[in-house]
Amino acid sequence: MPSARSAGANEGLVMPKIKAEFRINSKTWATFDGYVEPDTATGYRFEGTITAITMLDRSSADFPNKVRIGHGGTKNKYERLEFEIQGVETENTFTVKGHGSRQANDTVDFYVGLNNGVTGSFKDGPEVTTAVGGPSQKLTPVYQKRDSYDALTYDVRFDGSARADGETGFVLTGAFDGSDGPGTMTTQSATLGYKTDSGSWQYKTYAFKDLPQEIRVVGTRKPGEGLTLQLGATSGVANIYEYGDQEKVTLPDTF
Repeated sequence: MPSARSAGANEGLVMPKIKAEFRINSKTWATFDGYVEPDTATGYRFEGTITAITMLDRSSADFPNKVRIGHGGTKNKYERLEFEIQGVETENTFTVKGHGSRQANDTVDFYVGLNNGVTGSFKDGPEVTTAVGGPSQKLTPVYQKRDSYDALTYDVRFDGSARADGETGFVLTGAFDGSDGPGTMTTQSATLGYKTDSGSWQYKTYAFKDLPQEIRVVGTRKPGEGLTLQLGATSGVANIYEYGDQEKVTLPDTF
């Protein structure tokens, strides 16, 4: 595997949403759109879509048109995945999943390229360097309400985690479930509220009959901010929402 190339002055740090590009003209270009996430302090996983097109007709050559993606820890060596392009001036798309290694808490680089040389040699676009994110932080908030006989009438739970998604992002994932008591005359709902330290409350709300749900939220935050969750339900008079205790986690940027 070749050594990692040093980043140029205009190749800055970006969010874990990745967009790498290589372009010669409107009929010969390639892009990679995807995401990267940590796999411990010394690894990463990524997935996304490569789109490529070329105006070169290789039908008389002994090699096909290809597009490739390079990836690796900034301080490590690159790994590459190659895909054969079908047709001339025809957009090809490829679903890509992969993983790699990095030095502890290192950033990760991505680039795309085409074998546009006369002999099929590759030309690559600039690297895109991204912070991968920090370790997942467990979140298990609960909201419960009991009636005058101490019978449980509302039970709302979230079992998941949140992590830093670069210095200014976060990812929240987990299972959202709950139940309401018998005898309700109207549709009852459960809600999951979340907010960053300086942000406003945002909600994921579902009727109890539609639970459980798998939650995935990708959001933004100010550097260093944590995340707070709070669960609730339409358990009050006239279906007013009532809420349980707030649960907050810090989101470290590195392991």
